[in-house]
Amino acid sequence: MSRLDDLFRLDGSSALVTGAGSGLGRVIAEGFAEVGAEVICADIQQSRIDEVVKAIRGAGGRAHPLHIDIADEQSVEQAFDAVRSRSARIDILVNFAGVAAVPARTHELAIEDWNRLIAINLTGTFLVTRAALPLMLGHGGSIINVASIIGVNGYYPGFPSTGLHYAASKAGIIGLTRQLAAEYAADNIRANVIAPGWHFGTRLGDFRRQQTSAEEQARFMDEIMRRIPMGRTGEPAEILGLALYLAAPASRYLTGQLITQDGGWAAC
Repeated sequence: MSRLDDLFRLDGSSALVTGAGSGLGRVIAEGFAEVGAEVICADIQQSRIDEVVKAIRGAGGRAHPLHIDIADEQSVEQAFDAVRSRSARIDILVNFAGVAAVPARTHELAIEDWNRLIAINLTGTFLVTRAALPLMLGHGGSIINVASIIGVNGYYPGFPSTGLHYAASKAGIIGLTRQLAAEYAADNIRANVIAPGWHFGTRLGDFRRQQTSAEEQARFMDEIMRRIPMGRTGEPAEILGLALYLAAPASRYLTGQLITQDGGWAAC
């Protein structure tokens, strides 16, 4: 193998990707398998992960489905019982599962919506990470969490475009990741966080479109396109290279870092 293969191949590694059933999570699961990882494709939608696993195996890769509800502690425990029955280790964890928010200003935000989103986005990341860590101790690993530019800076273009609960959950993931990095650096377990900008072609985008009118969606799109220096939203495949870097030996001296992937949004 070339030196670049040594830096960016994942041969012999075991990777668990939540939210692997579609969108960005699926792109990462398939990409990691292509460079040699054995991928555990985890999602709440069994039919979706069955489809992804079939695609990876059909391309010559190694993959296994794992049904999980990341917001449910018992479901997470059962899922990791299944993981442990097959393997004694996880080398890479990608926490991509999450939900978007129906846009609302804070005084209009229902506690039920707050609780649901925090439970999935933030508590779910904690539950999965807590379960995965014992499978990394003793040999090290890489944890890749997913926040959002909305967790880095507030955004209000004059009308509701996101929600306080979404911003809080994503900001919480940043703090969670940095604490993980500090606690486990001596164990050779790295933790980094990606804060994507606006990406479409995912279930998150579908959810928003189902909950808002065509007029609201057009207004939203006009505003964010004006705000992004590159003049376009991101594509699911464009996040794969960054995730691969964070998973691979190329980033073995990198931990506790927040990387925005946003078309220049955070630069303005």
